Amino acid sequence: MSVSSKGKRRIIVEGQTYFWNVALDDESDYYLLNIVSDDKTLVLSCPLKARIPYLISKGRVFQTREMQGKWGWKRFALPFDVPDTVTPKFVEQLVVWSAHDRNAIQIHDAIEVPV
Repeated sequence: MSVSSKGKRRIIVEGQTYFWNVALDDESDYYLLNIVSDDKTLVLSCPLKARIPYLISKGRVFQTREMQGKWGWKRFALPFDVPDTVTPKFVEQLVVWSAHDRNAIQIHDAIEVPV
């Protein structure tokens, strides 16, 4: 089953289709950039304006590896800053880093996000 594209923008990165949007988090006062691949294997959320830039992986695959065990909600430090304005170029940068690189450092502690 494919992803609903309603309210989302589409981007094609290296031949794979992804859908993305920016939305207010249901459980807090901050915004998230949400990205999901058409086949739902790569599912990402990136908190905007976080004190320390990080990404949440919620999918089955991250940086070319199958997520082991319970594969939801793993946080990884980003090796680059999150811009004030989300652009397709930044979305592509996140997708390429999340799908192909292998240098992610997992974060195990909670990270504060300013309100």
